[in-house]
Amino acid sequence: MNYQDLAEHTGVLVALISVFAGISGLLMWRMFSRVEKKLEEVLQLCCECQRETAERFVFKEEFRSERDSLWGAVNSHSHNQDGRVVR
Repeated sequence: MNYQDLAEHTGVLVALISVFAGISGLLMWRMFSRVEKKLEEVLQLCCECQRETAERFVFKEEFRSERDSLWGAVNSHSHNQDGRVVR
């Protein structure tokens, strides 16, 4: 096997690989920057929606007390002869 010919082609192959790696890196950077912009936009829209609809939702403590009373009613009730719930 003639290693002189192989040495001539190695430089060309390394150059081509480095060019393709640079192009791939550039394309990945563009893709990541677009994804970052879209994520920032989604975050902004979610925060705006949360601010606009804040009065529609209950706070965690308020929800917890209502949930506990609901589960208490579900777990400790009985039924009369007609099938209605009696506490």
